[in-house]
Amino acid sequence: MAANQSYKKAYKTEEIDNAVRFDVPISPDHEFYTDFADVRGDFEDRTIYKVLNVNPKTLEFNSEINQGNKTLLFLAGMRGSGKTSELAKIAKKLHKPECFFCVVCNLDEGLDVNDMEYMDILIFQIERLFQEIEKSGVKLETPIIESLQQWFSQRIEEVNKVIKREGGFEVEVKAGTPTILSFLGITAKIKANLLGSKENAQKIRTVLKNNFSDFAKKINEFIEYVNMMLRRNHTAKEILFIIDGLEKTASLDIRKKIVIEEINRIRQIRANTIFTLPIELMPETLKLTAFSTVVSFPCIKIKEKNGAIVEQAVERFIEFTYKRIDEKLFDSVDTVKKAIMYGGGSLREYLRVLQYANLYADETGIIDSNALSKGIKKLAAQTAQYITQVDLDNLKVLKQANEQEKQIPYGIQWQDLLEKLIVLEYNDGTYKRVNPIVEESELYKYHVG
Repeated sequence: MAANQSYKKAYKTEEIDNAVRFDVPISPDHEFYTDFADVRGDFEDRTIYKVLNVNPKTLEFNSEINQGNKTLLFLAGMRGSGKTSELAKIAKKLHKPECFFCVVCNLDEGLDVNDMEYMDILIFQIERLFQEIEKSGVKLETPIIESLQQWFSQRIEEVNKVIKREGGFEVEVKAGTPTILSFLGITAKIKANLLGSKENAQKIRTVLKNNFSDFAKKINEFIEYVNMMLRRNHTAKEILFIIDGLEKTASLDIRKKIVIEEINRIRQIRANTIFTLPIELMPETLKLTAFSTVVSFPCIKIKEKNGAIVEQAVERFIEFTYKRIDEKLFDSVDTVKKAIMYGGGSLREYLRVLQYANLYADETGIIDSNALSKGIKKLAAQTAQYITQVDLDNLKVLKQANEQEKQIPYGIQWQDLLEKLIVLEYNDGTYKRVNPIVEESELYKYHVG
């Protein structure tokens, strides 16, 4: 990813803003990457491996005993908790002959985040699978590609009949000799129409939905064939799709339509699949766990309920900081530790803290305690700007519960506060605390104390 490559360590204050961007995910082989897996409270990597039927010690997948087990896993967590980087790490570890052939689908890079449905995602999955097969060098027999290519060509003919009848422009797809590249040409054309005319996009989706049982059967046959070829070539045991970026879609309605309304179609695709689950859809967890597994991915716990500092987590954040910003750009490690506590264990919130502190670093040429205090004051005021009286009443309840080391039961009011990052969540969701940045606002201090 080009943006990832231009993401370099800051040695001057004017380079800090680029180094603390939180909109560019970091891959495991990037110099910025820091592994927080062992400081997330109750969360452990091995949980994900076990759900995927992978041996946590050897990271091997036994395809013989798991022939009928196809995992559908939702990794749920707050924005900025580091889900994308965690999935990149998992993909790198599991992508090997003894385990999976990982196919990562970043929806915000391949589809229209303003207009997306599950049919679009499925087309994108197939396209990404073909692209990865082409790169791997695994050879597929012509008849299996021809069968899939013919099926798609027939569906496009159906779409074009509707378009022609309505006087619109037809979807131009020319089927060539069945090869991986010719099929990629078809998916590219279909995707171009999904990204282009909304009218044509809807017609393509409708035709695919109307033929979905046959569509799913074709895809499942193809996936099983590829799994067999991967094993035969000692490339991997099975395919694992990793679908990330749902939370970047433009609206809650889009996300709900994909995950909740289309879940029965998602279930019909027989492939190991990980979806990231946006925080807004956490209330739907009970519905999803009836036929899938939902794993909570929490923020990093840097403070216990009783106020005790988790030193190991703080040290990991210091490592995270100095990988991005040269330590000479801070007046002391104490300032870094103070900034870490304001971040509350959220990677995104911590990067925002550093960004705002840097606004005042030009006064001395470094981020010192004074620059940090000024940055926090500004950030706190902006963060608390839209907190309501009802929110403040709930924050008071949360503060009292944490002081008494009591758990907070689920409630829709907490869901709203989590979505707005006013409250942060740890462990398995039973430990919540007010965002430390909010605690620094005059509004919070006056009404909650």
